[in-house]
Amino acid sequence: MKAPSPVLVVDAAILVAAVRGRSSGAIREAARHSVLTTTNRVLVEARRRIELGMKRPELLPLLESLARELTVAVAANFEPVIGKAEAALQDAVVSRNGSTRDAHLLALAWSVDGDIWSGDRDFAGTGVASWTTPNLMRGYACERAQRENS
Repeated sequence: MKAPSPVLVVDAAILVAAVRGRSSGAIREAARHSVLTTTNRVLVEARRRIELGMKRPELLPLLESLARELTVAVAANFEPVIGKAEAALQDAVVSRNGSTRDAHLLALAWSVDGDIWSGDRDFAGTGVASWTTPNLMRGYACERAQRENS
């Protein structure tokens, strides 16, 4: 198994899961191994899901605390490559749903030579490794085992 990248681009669903307590341990583990980064648009989406979708505004301070631990890039800074990212997502092998809403994440991953941490399968075939939480934790465990056996 390929080791996760030293830089991980984090999707909104991962942040929402962490705020709900589902992957807070995974966030801590990932932060030990990789720089965690995201875009300001991801934070807006996560806030919206928590406040309006889940109707749990009391969880917003947890999200803000988590956001302070991330490197947050301004999505507008990636405008020069957003078109390429949209085209890659439209042709993505697994989903083929044509969604381009995460083009800013793909553009960020390209710009920092990082992997994407997401539950979405939309990134397959875009030239960037994407990790679900269970696979990411397995990747770190394999990396740790290799270091211990060296």
